[in-house]
Amino acid sequence: MSTGFVYLRPLHVAAVRAKGPYATSAAEAWKNMLAWLHESGAIHSMGAGYGLLLDDPRKIAPENCRYEACIELMEEYRSLVPETFFIRRLPGGAYARKRHVGCVAELAKSISDLRNEWISTQGLVIDTRRPLIEIYLDKPETVASDKQRVDICMPVTIAEDKDRSAA
Repeated sequence: MSTGFVYLRPLHVAAVRAKGPYATSAAEAWKNMLAWLHESGAIHSMGAGYGLLLDDPRKIAPENCRYEACIELMEEYRSLVPETFFIRRLPGGAYARKRHVGCVAELAKSISDLRNEWISTQGLVIDTRRPLIEIYLDKPETVASDKQRVDICMPVTIAEDKDRSAA
């Protein structure tokens, strides 16, 4: 799969937030999440991981950008969630999806390509009410970094027809 569309269902997850440029805040949030998963033993029942980019770094200063590392949580682990974490609902809806294969350090280019080169050719605009979601499909301890798969899911909506909106 290269690029296409997907409908994501709403999902309850355990989340931890870090603030700062995404290159560093994502690493910090995942370090905290993985430490807890190993400590609690929840790592063995973990499915996909979700990264939420809550701010557009073109509009918000990088030091103010918020990133959340999230995992779907089985009910028996909810009581083990640390106080520094929280339970949240991932927003569902229509997303443009691009599969990235390779090092996570190269995600920024794939995100930029999806945003700047593909979405506008489809008659769509980014839905700024929802975050960009990264879906981590492979566990980093079992898949080589250059083979890891991440689905980049950018929230989209139909672009308004300027002629109709003027009527």
